Amino acid sequence: MLTFRPATLHDAAAEADVLTALFPDEPLDPGIVRSWWEMHDPDATVDRHMALRDVRVVGYVGRTHPAWEKMPERFDELAVDLFPAERDGLGEAYDFIEERSRRDGAALFAAAAREDDAALAALLRVRGYREERRSRAWELDLRATGPRLREMSERYRARMREQRIAILTLDRDTDPDKLRKLYDMSEEAALDVPRTIPHVRESFETFMKWFATPGIREDRMWIARQGDELVGVSVLLYPPARGNVWTDWTGTARRVRGRGVARALKLETLMQAVALGVERVRTENDGENAPILHLNEELGYVRIPGWVQYVKAAR
Repeated sequence: MLTFRPATLHDAAAEADVLTALFPDEPLDPGIVRSWWEMHDPDATVDRHMALRDVRVVGYVGRTHPAWEKMPERFDELAVDLFPAERDGLGEAYDFIEERSRRDGAALFAAAAREDDAALAALLRVRGYREERRSRAWELDLRATGPRLREMSERYRARMREQRIAILTLDRDTDPDKLRKLYDMSEEAALDVPRTIPHVRESFETFMKWFATPGIREDRMWIARQGDELVGVSVLLYPPARGNVWTDWTGTARRVRGRGVARALKLETLMQAVALGVERVRTENDGENAPILHLNEELGYVRIPGWVQYVKAAR
């Protein structure tokens, strides 16, 4: 039998260890997991617990959602992560968190399993979840693709100059309103990402917490500027202790799409990673986001396991 106790921020390190044990090819940095736990609006529901067998922590069980009044449909995102040797308790853990979600008024449960996690996928299907959406994850070998990336980056630098679009790192931008402009542009871009759970605009204060994430640095955050407007961003997340380097966010303003801005930005992040001695980088995108999937293929990324989103009615 599992028991559950409320989680604190100190438990983020244990959750990082659980996920690292489940997916050794994707080790997670404890500091980054803690920053994810801290990054939510004050009115959001954040319900986190540690799963215990006797007194020993064996996993994490949680759910999060924005304030119900902000959501057109009451989706509650559930997560259950148990150490590999403890996964006989998955059903028990889902019973616990689903019941808490029902009592909170959720209409729909959303859960996720990695594409190669057959055991969790099977359990979710038995519990009545249906597959709703797939993401695609990718890895790029910078050693093998470096020469081609350099040629492409020069080409897109010239293309940006022709359009009078400046590509630079955020720390070099002198606009005192740059963070507010980056926030507004990012929210516009997020609205156009294919998704099942509706996007809820986060507060500017929550957005600013992003910059406290370990591995997020303004001198490694590439932006595109056209005149007074900030029209694009791309940034890699560099884990300070353990983990792979991932694209954390790439987005562009609607009015510049189709002009190569996203490619130019991503290429700058990749060339910077090469200069820093990084050998491989990873990225993940929704499976229906055709433009970014095409961009990944053009850059030379190869597929690795992505994530599958599952949904079921709460009642």
